[in-house]
Amino acid sequence: MVIFLETPFGDNLFEVAREHGVKTVAIPMHESMPDLLYESDMMICCCEEAWQKSRHPNKKMLFLPIGRKLFEYRNRTGHTFVCNTGYGGVHDRRQAGKVTNAFKRVKDPDARLIVRSQTNNWPPKLAKDERITYITKDYPEPKDIYEEGDISILPLAYGGYERGILESMLSGLPCLTMDADPMNLYQHNADFLVKPDRIWILTSGWVHNTNYNEASVDSLRKKMEWLLTIDTSRYSREARRQAEAQTWESKDIDYVGTWRETLEELCSEG
Repeated sequence: MVIFLETPFGDNLFEVAREHGVKTVAIPMHESMPDLLYESDMMICCCEEAWQKSRHPNKKMLFLPIGRKLFEYRNRTGHTFVCNTGYGGVHDRRQAGKVTNAFKRVKDPDARLIVRSQTNNWPPKLAKDERITYITKDYPEPKDIYEEGDISILPLAYGGYERGILESMLSGLPCLTMDADPMNLYQHNADFLVKPDRIWILTSGWVHNTNYNEASVDSLRKKMEWLLTIDTSRYSREARRQAEAQTWESKDIDYVGTWRETLEELCSEG
């Protein structure tokens, strides 16, 4: 069995695998799913709804839940915003430039924003404001990324895996993200979704013909101003409950049993 992540990174993988009786299992980024759907023997999708949405009668598919025990829950009570940009630094997918510009327009002198990157790859033209703290460092454990702050701001323009939405919600941070697939497949509370101001087609690298959901700075500002008024503690508990339904430990769906059954079927096929 060959398991590949994001793309097969080779033009003849499927042909060679079939020739030698080897099964191929894809864990693609969400925007890559149409290209790989009919090639691999099995798909492991980024989230449950994407799995359901993309099912095909001749294709075995699984949803990749998240491990609840990897992320420690803490009830958040404040209003400090956190924008985590990951190892990619600050770039267009995460729209961090729009986040900082929107925050700069928020007039509350007590408002705070933490922008965190796990690299020093900072591009120019990020808004400067004494209320914004920039942090660039790696973290020993994934849960450490979510120690600081109270509300996660992740207006992702297009989807890959976007596990950061689930990770932050499991950690107790209500998460503001884009009202677009697959981001809104993780976040089900409409109040925490930002409608795209403009949608256009992006083709770049291995991302082909995917929707780029561009947020407006003004829409983000308005959402931030509302977030400064919410009972964070209430939404913190709600975020944890919502994310728990998409974990291996879910009480509603037997993900472990489904995985075992599907993998056994795949391995038993000639």
